[in-house]
Amino acid sequence: MHYCSDSTFDDNLEAIEADFRFYYDCLMGPNARSLLNAMKKMGELGNIRIIANGHGPLLYHNLELLRECYQNWSHKQAKAETVVAIYCATDYGYADRLAAAVAQGVQKTGVGVEMIDLTTADIQEIQELAGRAAGIIIGMPPSANVAAQAAISSLLAIVKDKQVIGLFECYGEDDEPIDLLRRKFIDLGVKEAFPAVRLKEAPNAATYQLLQEAGTDMGQLLVRERNIKQIKSLDVNMEKALGRISSGLYIITTQKSGVNGAMLASWVAQASLQPLGFTVAIAKDRAIDSLMQEGDRFVLNVLEEGNYQELKKHFLKRLYPGADRFAGVKTQTAHNGCPILTDALAYMECEVVSTMECSDHWLLYCTVQDGRVSKPNGLTAVRHRKVGNYY
Repeated sequence: MHYCSDSTFDDNLEAIEADFRFYYDCLMGPNARSLLNAMKKMGELGNIRIIANGHGPLLYHNLELLRECYQNWSHKQAKAETVVAIYCATDYGYADRLAAAVAQGVQKTGVGVEMIDLTTADIQEIQELAGRAAGIIIGMPPSANVAAQAAISSLLAIVKDKQVIGLFECYGEDDEPIDLLRRKFIDLGVKEAFPAVRLKEAPNAATYQLLQEAGTDMGQLLVRERNIKQIKSLDVNMEKALGRISSGLYIITTQKSGVNGAMLASWVAQASLQPLGFTVAIAKDRAIDSLMQEGDRFVLNVLEEGNYQELKKHFLKRLYPGADRFAGVKTQTAHNGCPILTDALAYMECEVVSTMECSDHWLLYCTVQDGRVSKPNGLTAVRHRKVGNYY
């Protein structure tokens, strides 16, 4: 994990849990099958008492629990019904980091990811994965690499028109031309899940956020039909009863490392008085998830009854990855650096204190540092649903 403290060992499990999971999701999840094989070999070594990582604390006090987490997460990833294949030359340009970002976005939607190096894998391995993958993502390899060119040719020979494709540049010295390869896939009847990501400068935080959003777009596209089936599977009376839980309407706005984000939220509830705090549930496949980690700051904007339709409509619009969420919207800047919606009934400046995993959502406990009401007599907009098994 990317975690550093004065402790040599993992004696504070609560402090390291979030980083432990984040590292797995970003870097280890796409290699779940290899990870399971490696852990099987570890099991043959007998009673392992300590694992000394290359970085992060030494695993000793919670070793069995953390190993069990890796086993469970990897089994779930390896057995995913729907898989996206990511191909790139991992040691070329920024390919490894860009691929990790897009993989994290895909995994948010519950879709599995498997990653293969175009320059070292054999053709049979490349085609086997492509044959069972619902989506294919390619990071442009160097145009002069013979092995990578042969690998891409093998992909073109096996892709099916029911698959979806996504391409991104790696910002090496000699990327394979993206437009030429894109046209070849489109001519074969393969559809794009997201617009090709082109880089004109070295990647920054906004670039990685863009790739993550692109991966999420592909994952959501692939699971749409499955989610519709799940919605229809619940008992009609139960879903109608659950839908009678009403809630307010809010817009979360945030800014982190130069990247802005926003989402419409309704699952918000006050949770504490000292300090003033509340909980908010955020679906795992929301792009804003990466901007709402422990310690991150944001603004909770309260929408006003009878005066919220324009804001609601704007923030429900589906945008291309990387698009400006706040274009055409009046905003101010909060003390914590995040946008405040000028037309909101009220706003609160908040910080994420802790998170809890709840199936397909993250439940965030947040504290409030500051806030203001623009119309003292205004009422919070309320949403009443007819059913409770989808938004």
